[in-house]
Amino acid sequence: MEADDDMVEISQIQKYASEDSAAVFRVAWYAIASKPNVLLDQYSEAESTSFQGDAKFSLQIAGEKAFASVKVNEEEASVELHAQGKDEVALKVYLDGIMENLEESISKLEALPEEDRSKLRRALVAKTCWDMVVHKILKKAPLSEVYYQVAHGREMIIKATEGDEGVNTIALTTSGWLSNIESLPREQPLPGNIAAELAKKSIEWKKGTHAVIGRYL
Repeated sequence: MEADDDMVEISQIQKYASEDSAAVFRVAWYAIASKPNVLLDQYSEAESTSFQGDAKFSLQIAGEKAFASVKVNEEEASVELHAQGKDEVALKVYLDGIMENLEESISKLEALPEEDRSKLRRALVAKTCWDMVVHKILKKAPLSEVYYQVAHGREMIIKATEGDEGVNTIALTTSGWLSNIESLPREQPLPGNIAAELAKKSIEWKKGTHAVIGRYL
């Protein structure tokens, strides 16, 4: 989805003290994409000598089409948030809320004991995987890319809920989906009916994963 020419854009930058820039990136991703009807549009992540993450989402702000993006730069220890839309006042209110949420969440992340922090990091990765599943389905990416996201998200949510009582329903249903699609041609997109069902199912996985993240944030 492309921005309209008459959209305004505002931005805010926040410094952070955490040594885990990848986790900060995923916390910021969660702050934006944990709301209903938010779709991932673009994504890049690189880690050589320092971490850099960039993600853009389409959503609605004050009932109007809008976009929000997050960039994390480890060298500068900064989170940069942008919002584009029709109503500048509504955009500022939106970004202020996201920034407040982000600051509080990073503080909670840093205060966690290592075992809980590790579980939170894995749940945050799982959340990004479910967003990536929908993104890749909409982009008609090859099955191999979708399969990887489902498998990786499954692995992360299992590790994030290790020690919980009862059977993890996300682990069960993702396992079933992997079995159902693994025999399909890996280099081709999923057939339309299967793709639609998987996208719908990933929304359920998001909700379950949000509940796990909510234990910590």
